[in-house]
Amino acid sequence: MRTLALLLALVAAPFAAHAQQAVVPDGAIVESAEVSGLALDLLSPGLQQEIAALAGQPLNRERLNALAARIEGERPDVVAGVRDAAQPDGRVRVVFLVARISDNEDLAENINARYTVEHVELTGIPDRKISQELLDELQALVGKPHDPTEADRLARKLEAELPDHEVSRRMRRGDESGRIRLVFEIRRSERSRWLRFTPSRSKLVYHQDQGWSGVIDLPIGGRTNNQFNFGFVLGNDDDLVEEYSGYRLRFQNRRAGTERIGVGFELSRFSQDWRDATLAALGATLDLARPYRTRLTFEPTVTVAITPRVRASAGVSTSELKPLDTGLESQHANAFVAGIGYDQTWSRRRRTPNSSRSSAGRRVEHVSNGEQTVQATYEFRAGTEDLDSDLIYQRHLGQARFKAERGGTSFIADFRAGRITGGAPLFERFTLGDSTTLRGWNKFDLAPAGADRMWHQSVEFHHRLFSYFFDAGSIWNEGGERKIRLATGVGFGVLFVGFPLNADDGDATFILNVRFGAGF
Repeated sequence: MRTLALLLALVAAPFAAHAQQAVVPDGAIVESAEVSGLALDLLSPGLQQEIAALAGQPLNRERLNALAARIEGERPDVVAGVRDAAQPDGRVRVVFLVARISDNEDLAENINARYTVEHVELTGIPDRKISQELLDELQALVGKPHDPTEADRLARKLEAELPDHEVSRRMRRGDESGRIRLVFEIRRSERSRWLRFTPSRSKLVYHQDQGWSGVIDLPIGGRTNNQFNFGFVLGNDDDLVEEYSGYRLRFQNRRAGTERIGVGFELSRFSQDWRDATLAALGATLDLARPYRTRLTFEPTVTVAITPRVRASAGVSTSELKPLDTGLESQHANAFVAGIGYDQTWSRRRRTPNSSRSSAGRRVEHVSNGEQTVQATYEFRAGTEDLDSDLIYQRHLGQARFKAERGGTSFIADFRAGRITGGAPLFERFTLGDSTTLRGWNKFDLAPAGADRMWHQSVEFHHRLFSYFFDAGSIWNEGGERKIRLATGVGFGVLFVGFPLNADDGDATFILNVRFGAGF
């Protein structure tokens, strides 16, 4: 109760001026009664009425303390106390001071013990999928004071028994005052699903030579098997040879009759700006596609999960490219798209004895001892006359990524290679030398109009906030020079400094790279 008294004293700081006055005796008339720290409509109508009815009544501290206990009974996530302050006319002002337990970790540990667990409930999965031993441990919490440490331990054991699920817990008000219902919510993890939603593309990037790039990719609704995203692109100069701004709308369904089949579409409209170096390179090469001022794209796809780890997709992409020269007609880049992807994660767990004991002896827990992830994708796009495309081309892109994590340390190896034949639109051409590839180089120095051949590999080491990387790659057009470029650098958090190793000018490049998605 000392912790409770301290918390209430802090919350009552605005009333400190009254604290120097003498204690108001019982029997003084209550001028007003209010609740501070909690919206009144979060309490039951009956309790609201009883608090309001205090005004005009004689002060009775026993009744006030009972009402404070009722507040805590209805809201197990708070603590409540009573403060009274004498007014100049001899009346008294009553305030019920309320503070959330979760706002103070030390307070939460002390206060939770006063609640008795009335019932333990599991949601999201039938009890038969959990071992009887663990069910017995969960039910053993009933009738005892709530112990967050023990509840967390059992949540970890649930996750160990259900590796394809995520476990969270919360408290609900019990049927009686001072009692709570402890709920363990179990949800199927994204990793275990046959089909997964495309990760967020949101990012904020600054490249010393290329400036700022921003992408906001927001979910705007949906359910477990459906997802809608609306994205704003604000001057993205990081991905392509063009700087583009505009919007993107994406819908994904990952259960079209069965969880092995998903459908989706993406609609986007972007306006383009071009660097002088890019326009100069295009003007000197007649066989490259021409620049455009807007790009409108619609891309429906179907995805099939061949196994839980292997997925294949197919669809159509149609793009209308309005030229910079308003006297020219729009070009259409219409292509068949297909791809296949593989991913696998291995979690290593070690068995460690728990300090607490049961009748069977020392308990054993499974603790994560690292994780390894492999991802690989191949993507094919073909612009064809069958779709009335003005640009005829084929584009191949393969990527592979390996990541090993243990504690605060991780190692990442990434490789990608691409090839284009025919006259692909500029947004399909490859670039290197941005915030994730050949860090330290400038893509407009390497291939200002992009290229039709590319390979790149990188290795990264991260330890908590510190990181080190080494990049190597080459980008060229068919028949051109295949020069290998090297880069290295270090990072701290989201800040990186890259150094081109075999450049004539080896100046460092500063990069800010904040990303909110995952994968490639």
